[in-house]
Amino acid sequence: MLICRLLVQKQFPVRVLARDPEAARDRLPPEVEIVHGDITQPTTLPAAVAGVQHIILTAGCRSGRPASRRNIKLTEFDGVSNTIAAAKSAGLDGRFMYMTSSGVQSRSFWARALNVYKGNTLQWRGLAEGLVRSSGLSYTIIRAGMLINADGGRHAIRVAQRLLPLSPRYHIARADVAAVFVAALLHPRADRATFEIVWQHGAAPWPQALDHLESDAVPRD
Repeated sequence: MLICRLLVQKQFPVRVLARDPEAARDRLPPEVEIVHGDITQPTTLPAAVAGVQHIILTAGCRSGRPASRRNIKLTEFDGVSNTIAAAKSAGLDGRFMYMTSSGVQSRSFWARALNVYKGNTLQWRGLAEGLVRSSGLSYTIIRAGMLINADGGRHAIRVAQRLLPLSPRYHIARADVAAVFVAALLHPRADRATFEIVWQHGAAPWPQALDHLESDAVPRD
């Protein structure tokens, strides 16, 4: 929802896929077009992606609640696969942006705990990242640290292309995640790049960090 509001402020036309359009309407700006659908139901996706220039996929099983392995796979892997297939069938020529999490390729106590609590979510998200990279689409994969509800713009944001563990030490406000997504949407250096975002100390101007992103095709530590 935060990403939608920022896009509307920047005068992007926005279409949202919602399982419950009436509930979504109460939470979204009036300028947003809402279509009924579900990423776990492939037949609902063609109408949602027809004519769109970019896709931002942030869907997942709800935070703070346990989920079965079946539901995690259905939403966080099959749902990504279904969305990619619909995007390719529609001839998407813009950016496919995928929100995932720190910890998909790094070990920590918190990653193990989350996988137990939510049906191996980080493993499935790691596999979904692979689907995005091999899709042939222009893409950006953003791994966010632990999400908190707080005002954005209060802290500097670290943009990292090395693996960060899932840990309370590495956290970020949802509002700041939304800001990074919107900034990266049209940034040429974010094309076919994966990076992690967390809060950091200091006042480094994080948007400039996007200028130094490297493509996933470039080997790095």
